[in-house]
Amino acid sequence: MKTYGIICEYNPFHNGHIYQIEETRKHGATHIVAVMSGNYVQRGDVAIIDKFKRAEIAVKNGVDLVIELPVIYSIANAEMFARCGVMLLGALGCVDGISFGSESGDIDLLKNAAAASMAVSSPEKLKPFLEQGMPYPEAVQQLVGLEYGPLVSSVFDSPNNILACEYIKSMKVLGQEFETLTIKRKGVMHDDDTPSDGIASASYIRQLIEDGEDISEFVPKDTVDAIAEYEEKELLSYFDNLERPMLYKLRTALLQEIADTPDVAQGLENRIFEAGRIATSIDEFFDMVKTKRYPMARLRRILLNLMLNIKNYDLQVPPPYGRVLALNERGAEILAAAKEAPESKLKIPFGTSFKDFVDIPNNAVKRFMGLTTSSTDIYTLSSRTIRPSALDFTAKIELTKTL
Repeated sequence: MKTYGIICEYNPFHNGHIYQIEETRKHGATHIVAVMSGNYVQRGDVAIIDKFKRAEIAVKNGVDLVIELPVIYSIANAEMFARCGVMLLGALGCVDGISFGSESGDIDLLKNAAAASMAVSSPEKLKPFLEQGMPYPEAVQQLVGLEYGPLVSSVFDSPNNILACEYIKSMKVLGQEFETLTIKRKGVMHDDDTPSDGIASASYIRQLIEDGEDISEFVPKDTVDAIAEYEEKELLSYFDNLERPMLYKLRTALLQEIADTPDVAQGLENRIFEAGRIATSIDEFFDMVKTKRYPMARLRRILLNLMLNIKNYDLQVPPPYGRVLALNERGAEILAAAKEAPESKLKIPFGTSFKDFVDIPNNAVKRFMGLTTSSTDIYTLSSRTIRPSALDFTAKIELTKTL
């Protein structure tokens, strides 16, 4: 048994994801566990279809076990997103390696870039760049270029390379000695609007869905069927459908509440507070607040964090449990191996239901469960058809037979 982990969003699940899974198996993986964002994703958006259906599709197309990346971390910056994913894989105690996509495909270059970014990421070194109004990631890249050269610096030009470096850094920080496998992205780059050989970026596919175009060339049948079903029932989710709840939150939030929200710094809370009282649409709000230092993805994450009541201190707490969203027979074998794995500092319980965690005498468990359920209840407002609340308690966990 050789288990590899993949940290992902599957928004939606497409042929590029199948390619990564197949390549991971070619490298010896007999079992694959995916740590997947729930109903909200790292770009500061809602997932187009809910976490339970996306997990089901993944298990029907090559993944064996899907564990939810908690909302606290799924809409965090790249560092914290990666950190939680690696934590959950490490907590299983039976994962041998981690597989991730990258534009580079060169694991040694990625490791060098990760080490370089760790070496330069001190407040003292970065201060001159940040004082120029430069966003933090750009400041790191500039300093890496100066100290380590353009080849290493160029790694940070591409978003999947950046995430790959964060996975490598997280393994170092957490002391997780996973085997590392990077799969070079095939055909298209992240957010590319030009498909190639049956593979398209997730953003391109989402645009096709929004435009009512055919996506069958780029995704498996299970994704086609799910999108068709959700479209017919008007259950596809979009960020703009949450405009009124977000405006309500902006108009009622206290200044300190905004300041306590992740990613808010350098007095940004004042701009948010003032714009939130004036803006009559979310687009208008973003136009009033955005600057070079605060790119749109960061502002969208801030707004979602504020609406969902996620605080800075939440990101200081490691996930206290791992929630299973879907599995097959091999996935059950992974969970069985996890139970037999030696105790470690990352060890946490895993289960398919909140009932598995409710009796744990830990305030963090209650906080994570509360934020998960309330964020899902808000997510059910993001489609044209408003769904009932309590989806976290009523949705069925997919258990399929191993293919």
